[in-house]
Amino acid sequence: MPGRSGEKVYDAQRRPLTLERLLKSGGAGSVFTLKERPREVAKLYHSDKDARVYERKLQAMLELQPDLPQMEGQGADQVQIAWPMTLLRDRSGRFIGFTMPILDLSATSDLEHVLQERQARAEGLPTGLGAKMTLAANLAVMLAALHRRQHYVVDLKPLNVRFYRSTLFIAMLDCDGFSIQGKGERFPAGQVTTDYLASEFQQPGVKPGQEEAQDRFALAVMVFQLLNSGLHPYAGRPQGATVPSDLPARIAANLYPYARGKPHPRMLPSPVSGHEMFPPALRDMFDRAFSAQARRRPSAQEWATLLLDYARRNAGQLVACGKDAAHQHFVGMPCAACARAELLAGSARAAQTRTRQKPNKARKQRARTAARVAQAQPVAAQPVAAQASAASGVPGVMSRVTMAVIGTLLLGWVMGWGMPAYRRYSALVDPGIWDGVGLAVQMAMLAIAILLFILFVPMLIMSKRP
Repeated sequence: MPGRSGEKVYDAQRRPLTLERLLKSGGAGSVFTLKERPREVAKLYHSDKDARVYERKLQAMLELQPDLPQMEGQGADQVQIAWPMTLLRDRSGRFIGFTMPILDLSATSDLEHVLQERQARAEGLPTGLGAKMTLAANLAVMLAALHRRQHYVVDLKPLNVRFYRSTLFIAMLDCDGFSIQGKGERFPAGQVTTDYLASEFQQPGVKPGQEEAQDRFALAVMVFQLLNSGLHPYAGRPQGATVPSDLPARIAANLYPYARGKPHPRMLPSPVSGHEMFPPALRDMFDRAFSAQARRRPSAQEWATLLLDYARRNAGQLVACGKDAAHQHFVGMPCAACARAELLAGSARAAQTRTRQKPNKARKQRARTAARVAQAQPVAAQPVAAQASAASGVPGVMSRVTMAVIGTLLLGWVMGWGMPAYRRYSALVDPGIWDGVGLAVQMAMLAIAILLFILFVPMLIMSKRP
């Protein structure tokens, strides 16, 4: 199939068109600029698989186009929806793709990027309630136009929707992936995103004939996020361990915590939600959209009628905040943006206080732990008892000096008594046996005295002080 710059393709009237620059290549096909038609692009499918189904689907889209005229912003046309304009064929007449109006992506941003205020500010996108209300109203208007032709997006989510930054008009791409109504034939959509999928479709999926109910649900989710600082309507504070933690499971269980009246027994609202500052009419629409009964969901046209009334400046439904000129709020209601800012600031201050108190708490905890360990020690192992026991077995300084002096004098006395006895024995001409025994006893006593002096006197002097 054609798919290179410079190749020729042919429109429905067999007029040749030259492929130029490749803009995008995805899973289904590639998009090229056209030399002869600078305000159009060509999408060529990668494979001829299911080509006949695609050809019938594109033909149905040409016959039932939504009533969405091009808008003008800053002197240039702004294409709201990249709807097919003509079928394309190769030289042999085989269907290969279609042309569509060129959409200036550089002038647009994903709707996803405007939901969170921090990201929106970083990218220079609007953050006020008035701008987001306008985006919500424009999205509802586009969905209503598609639904009047019985065409449905199905995989509707912020990442799949773009908007013009200068005018806040919606811009939608990849329309050949929508669910399209043909003549006696429905061409289903192939993709869904479970975070935006209604409860009745979480398990079985969306069947032909059910697509509008799904679009109504996804539209309500996106409007809630736009008007409530990006908060998903099924995000909240679970009450109990059995509450699912993921959004698809909460949707399937109908755990919507922002309804008017009695609080949900299993889910409480997020503390940063501003839903209580919505007017009653808007809250009633959300309660219908997220009820367990799919038939109660407001249509895209109902949403468009309500939101346009809030979005129009001359209607006076939104007013500037008296505290912060960058904020807007519903007339007669408090400013949700101020309340959220105060709550976040309070949380930040509490976090800083906890950070400062953490070292003090750690020191106190270590002190309490040491005290508990000391109290748990057995009495026999107390250091004081061990010192007293050691002191009772060691003599004092005076005792050791006295014993050393006495030992020295005793040694001198024994030696003074023993040496004369030896001299008398040596002077005997014929000593008898008893003379030898007496000398031996005296020598033994002298040896014992010397041994005691050598061993015990140094030990007494060098012993550890009490």
